Amino acid sequence: MSEQYEYFVRVSPGYTVDRPANLWRRNGDSWEYLSLLTWEWRPVAEPEKYLPKREALHSVTAERAAELEADRQGWVRYWAEYGSEASWRSGKAPYSVVRRRSSPERVHDEAFMVTNTWETTDRVYDHFSARSDELTHLVEVTPDEAERLLQQVRGVSGATAL
Repeated sequence: MSEQYEYFVRVSPGYTVDRPANLWRRNGDSWEYLSLLTWEWRPVAEPEKYLPKREALHSVTAERAAELEADRQGWVRYWAEYGSEASWRSGKAPYSVVRRRSSPERVHDEAFMVTNTWETTDRVYDHFSARSDELTHLVEVTPDEAERLLQQVRGVSGATAL
């Protein structure tokens, strides 16, 4: 990473400066964000329209930005998926894992399917919407826990690799 850039993290509800929502950088008036979908820096065409609010951006050092950029799992949130809250409360095992990457260009939710692949899903969005009582139950887990669960449930190793 070049010293010509100033680096910032965006903090939004559910995120902290230590585990931020996004990574941004600025060189003069030119802004870029780290895409959490392609893992590349992308320019912001209209900063006045697309930049997060100033109060949501927190300055970080180039070294910290490099650490954050290298830690892909740090940008992903995982949930164990249960058939219902009652299943979870009774100690039943989850049947799958879902994950979310909140990239500046879009939020991308995926579920680990019976085909042992990640596929786009609405289940995370639906869980946090007003209809959540009609759906499966999600319990947030760490990336390591998600990996362990997928090994147990599907017999697959390395499923959380990005």
